[in-house]
Amino acid sequence: MSDYILYLNASDIDRLDMTQSDLRSLLRRAFKVYGSSDLRIPPKQTVRVTSEQYFQTMAAVCAEPPFAAVKWVSVVGANAQKGLPNVNGLIVVGDFHTGQPLAIVDGNRLTILRTAGMSALASEYAANPASTSLGFVGCGAQAYGHLPALREVLPNLTNVVCFDRRRDSATGFARHAASQGIFGHATENADEILECDVIVSTVPSVAGMQPFLDARKLRPGSFVISIDMGRSWLPESLSAFDSYIVDDRAQAQDPDTRSKLAYPGPFGADLSELAWGTAVGRTDAAERVLFIYPGFALADLAVAGELYVRALKANVGTRMPR
Repeated sequence: MSDYILYLNASDIDRLDMTQSDLRSLLRRAFKVYGSSDLRIPPKQTVRVTSEQYFQTMAAVCAEPPFAAVKWVSVVGANAQKGLPNVNGLIVVGDFHTGQPLAIVDGNRLTILRTAGMSALASEYAANPASTSLGFVGCGAQAYGHLPALREVLPNLTNVVCFDRRRDSATGFARHAASQGIFGHATENADEILECDVIVSTVPSVAGMQPFLDARKLRPGSFVISIDMGRSWLPESLSAFDSYIVDDRAQAQDPDTRSKLAYPGPFGADLSELAWGTAVGRTDAAERVLFIYPGFALADLAVAGELYVRALKANVGTRMPR
């Protein structure tokens, strides 16, 4: 039995320098292993206080690599007005065989990594590889995480359009895009985003927010990544998509998860099926494809386990006595 638990904070995670390619390879392998395993990961459990304040637990186990993990996460929409992150979390990593706790990992930084990694992985299968324009609806932490992830799988991207209900967030992200060598443009017209080849919507759950994006205005061949579970999209417009993808089909069929997704199915593919090649993300260049997903604990487990292994080798992190 280990006499300590390793704590990895956000700075520790950054020091481990996991590349975008590493992330996609790691997630592709995890989804393939999961797809061929008898183990099934239960849907996330939610305790809801209000529509914009809730707490969740997400658990996952995997025999290869041999880890188990549970993620605690809170979502508080009002935090933005306090200068705090809307989403906060921690991940506990344990040994698959012994059940011994091994590490505690900062969930905020890891969530950005794994979410952007899943979006990039889906983009390999479902986005038009010739895409040149990328639109962001919501310019917070997930936008900053998605920009490098998507640029690596879509190397022809030259233009980023930024929209946020807070003008300074959009202009700040546009400046960031420019600093990364790509043209960034902030707009106050959400419809301008719909002219992009790839759109990422990350609108948080806040009181009074009403859907405002119309999928019927999307150009042919567009790919939409809806991290916000579709809350920013007009429900009556979602039938404009030709194909629908989710992170995990079984989780999406859970009644609680279905109730949160603006589009609850049916789905043509999930990430395990795409990784195995038993389903395709795009069959036609003109298809409008939606990747809508609530987040899957398997991705948290895969990334947290790899960070733990790397931290041990690099002697990174804080050892806390049990």
